[in-house]
Amino acid sequence: MEQQIEVEDLVVHYGDVMAVKGVNFAVRRGEHLTLLGPSGCGKTTTLCATAGLEQPSAGVIRIGGEIVYASFQRIQVPTEKRGVSMVFQADAIWPHMTVFDNVAYGLRVRRIGKRGIAEKVRWALDLVRMGDLTDRSSAQLSGGQQQRVALARSFVFAPTVILFDEPLSNLDAKLRGEMRLEIKELQRELGITSVYVTHDQEEALAISDRMIIMHADVIEQIGTPNEICDTPRSPLAADFVGAANVLNGHLRRESGPEGS
Repeated sequence: MEQQIEVEDLVVHYGDVMAVKGVNFAVRRGEHLTLLGPSGCGKTTTLCATAGLEQPSAGVIRIGGEIVYASFQRIQVPTEKRGVSMVFQADAIWPHMTVFDNVAYGLRVRRIGKRGIAEKVRWALDLVRMGDLTDRSSAQLSGGQQQRVALARSFVFAPTVILFDEPLSNLDAKLRGEMRLEIKELQRELGITSVYVTHDQEEALAISDRMIIMHADVIEQIGTPNEICDTPRSPLAADFVGAANVLNGHLRRESGPEGS
């Protein structure tokens, strides 16, 4: 299957601190991949480097087969030219704009005509069940409605990749459960390649095609939710997905009559 995102030997420093250490992974076209791990493990830094919001120290990043970052070639393609969209932890919509204007903003920047904007915004808002609120001020929306607007804005201009940085962490538990299912359904319906960052194990297991367990700036394991739950490769990976019964012990060799 074609790889939509390829990250090779990615290294990111913040001053003298190494935030990401030699990370390698690929995301298939149409796949929903989740970066899962505790705070400070490098998952958001990896996502932002993919988007072009962080300057890596070394490595290669390809999107759609095109190099968007390469340290050895000194290539750093700007975020707006990478064909990606990003949904942040805070919904980051503009409260002084209407719902329509928030979703239309990216299309206007791309100089789409008024008729095209109206059609695309109506289509995107209908998909997130916000079509009857186009003229409402964004400041009057609930948290869940604001996140739906952010979702509509993220895919209205048909990006090749959507990146999610813990987009549901500010919502209550019930709404978070509803929204993660909606995100997964939208991703499947649109066939968009997506990378999703979270520290919530239940969320990752519910929505992922594949998961990457990250810890201490490196990757512990890559696999489907079933693979990671059934055959974790380390006690840390097993413990983080809540599938661990770890027993401490040591191997003792005994010699019987037949040397066994």
